[in-house]
Amino acid sequence: MLVTLGIVFGDIGTSPLYVMSAILGRDPINADLVYGGLSCIFWTLTLQATFKYIILTLRADNHGEGGILSLYSLIKRLAPQWTIYLAMLGCAALLADGMITPAISLTASVEGLRTLTESVPVLPIVIVILVGLFTFQQFGTDKIGKSFGPIMMVWFSMLIIFGLIWLSKYPQVIEAVNPYYAYNILSTHTGAWAIVGAVFLCVTGAEALYSDLGHVGRKNIQVTWIFVKIALLINYFGQGAWALSTLNGQLLNGVNPFFELMPRWFVGTGVVIASLASIVASQALISGSFTLISEAVKLDTWFRVQILYPSKHRQQIFVPMINHILFVGCVIIVLYFQTSQAMEAVYGVAITIAMMTTSLLLFFYLQRKLHWGWYKAVPLTGLFLTIELFFFTSNLHKLQAGAGFTIIVMTLFTLLMLVHYLSKHLLLRKKKFVDIHQYENIITDVSNDQDIPKFASNIVYLTSAFSIHRMEKQILKSIYQKQPKRADAYWLLHFNQTEVPFQQEYNFHEIVKGKIFRIDFNLGYKVKPNVREMFTNAVEELQKKGVFDLSNRYESLRKYDISADFLFIVMRNTFNLDSDSPISEIFLLNFYSILQRIEEPPEQYLGIDRNSLLVEYIALR
Repeated sequence: MLVTLGIVFGDIGTSPLYVMSAILGRDPINADLVYGGLSCIFWTLTLQATFKYIILTLRADNHGEGGILSLYSLIKRLAPQWTIYLAMLGCAALLADGMITPAISLTASVEGLRTLTESVPVLPIVIVILVGLFTFQQFGTDKIGKSFGPIMMVWFSMLIIFGLIWLSKYPQVIEAVNPYYAYNILSTHTGAWAIVGAVFLCVTGAEALYSDLGHVGRKNIQVTWIFVKIALLINYFGQGAWALSTLNGQLLNGVNPFFELMPRWFVGTGVVIASLASIVASQALISGSFTLISEAVKLDTWFRVQILYPSKHRQQIFVPMINHILFVGCVIIVLYFQTSQAMEAVYGVAITIAMMTTSLLLFFYLQRKLHWGWYKAVPLTGLFLTIELFFFTSNLHKLQAGAGFTIIVMTLFTLLMLVHYLSKHLLLRKKKFVDIHQYENIITDVSNDQDIPKFASNIVYLTSAFSIHRMEKQILKSIYQKQPKRADAYWLLHFNQTEVPFQQEYNFHEIVKGKIFRIDFNLGYKVKPNVREMFTNAVEELQKKGVFDLSNRYESLRKYDISADFLFIVMRNTFNLDSDSPISEIFLLNFYSILQRIEEPPEQYLGIDRNSLLVEYIALR
C-alpha cells in the first residue's frame, strides 16, 4: 500500500490544494455553492475515477502495463488504423500536463506560507524547487524513491485529520453526497460552467492511475484507492465545512481553504508536507513523460532521442531532451501566471482531451478484445465521453484566461508526432525491395571472388523488410557496386515491435546456405534495442547449438581462439526532391530532415559499437 501511495496517487492526491479554492473563489460563499461544489466533486470522483478508471479501464492491461500507448498497442491489430492518431493526441495531452502539474501543485503548496506572512517570496522558492527537481532526474530515484510512500501516507493522514476536525464542527455538509445539489447548482447558478471547470481539477490525476498500472498492479491500485478516495472526500468536505462555518456570505479574497483547516502553529509544517507531496506528484508525472516518449519512439511516433538508465532498474529511464522541455515549460508557466489561482486556467483542457482519447480507445478494447456487444460498449463509453465532453466544453471558457498555452503546447507535440509518423511511412514506401534469391548468385560470387579484397569476415546490414526473403535494393548495391564488399557471410538484422511490453525473442533464418543469414528480433514496445548485447548473445547461442560455425577464417587468429569479426553497415537516407514532387511530400521530408539533425543517430540508438561501424548515405527519390 505504501509503494502504491508513493507511485500512483501523487497527482490526484494533491488536488485538495487547489480544487475548493477554484470552486469558491469567484462568488460569495453560501450553502448552495458549497453543497453543489462538493456534490459535483463526489460524483465526479465516483463516475470518472472509480467507475471508469479503477473498475473498468484498469482491466485493459497489456500484460500488466497501462497507459494510453499500452492500450493502443493492445488493440492496434484489431482497431482501425486511424486509432494511432488518437493515441498521438492523448500522448501529446499527457506531455502538456507534465508541464502544468509540477507548476500548479508546487506553487499552491508554497503559497500556504502566506497564511503566516504576505511577504513570502513564493516564485523564487518554487523556481529553486523546480531546478532541484529536474536536475535530480539524471541521478534516478532509487534512494529517495523509498521515501515516497511514507511521505504520501503522512500527506493523506493529514488530509483526514484536519478534514475530520472541521467536519465535526459542521457535519451537515455530508448531505452534499445527494446528487440533487450537483443538479441544482449546474441548472441554476449563473457561473455553472466555471464551477464545472473547477470541479474537473479533482480528477485530473485519474489518467495517471492507468499509466502507473505496470509499477504496482491492478489489485494494489484498486485496494489503495478505497483509502485515498476516503481521505480526499473527508478533506474536501472538511474544506466545505470550514467555508460555511467561517465565511458564509463572504468572498474568499485569495484565501486557500486547504491551509485554513490547519491551526496557525501547524501551517509551516503543513507547507513542508504539502511541498514534499507535490514533489512526489511531480516526480510521477515527469517519470511518466519519460516512459511515454520511450514508448512513442518504439511506435515510430516520436523521433529517436537519447534514453539513459540512471539506476540498475531498466524500467527507470531518463530522457534529457524531454527533461529540458518540461523544465522550461514549468518555469514559463510559473513566471507568467505567478499564482496557483491563475494557473487553474491552464489546467484541465489537455487532460479532458487525454481522457476522451482513452475512452475512444477503450471502446475498441471492450468491443473487439473483450467481444462486448454494441449494446454494452456504446452506452458505457458514450456515458464517459458525454461527461468528458461536458468537462471539455466547460474548460473552453479558460482559453481567454491562459488555457491557450496548453492548447499550443499540445498542438506542437501532436504535429511533431504526426509529421514524424507520416514521414517514416513515406520513406518506407520510397524504399525499393528485391527478392534475395534473384540475386543470391551474384552475392555468392562476390563472396568467393579472391580478387576482391576482403572487406570484413561478416557484414551486417539493418533491414526494414518484413519478409525474410526480401531486402532493400540499396543493400544489394552496397554489396556489389562502386566498392564491392567481399565477406565470408552477410547478415540481415531486423527489429519487429510487438504488443507484449517486455518481450525479447529472436528468430534465425539461413536464407542462402553458409552465405546469407537473417535474425529477426521481436521486441516489446518497452524494450529498447541494443545490438551490441542482443546480436552478440544471439550469435553465441546459435553457435553453441551448432547452427553454424563462426570460427575465424584467418589461421593466425584461429589458433589463438579469436572470434570472427563483424562489421555493421548503417544506411542513412538523403532526399532528392524535384519540382514534380507533391507539396505534402516536400513538406514532410523537409521537416523530417530537420528532425534528423536533432535526433539520436540510428547506430547510437541501436547500441552499435562505433569501432565496428560503417555509415553509408543513400539518396531516395
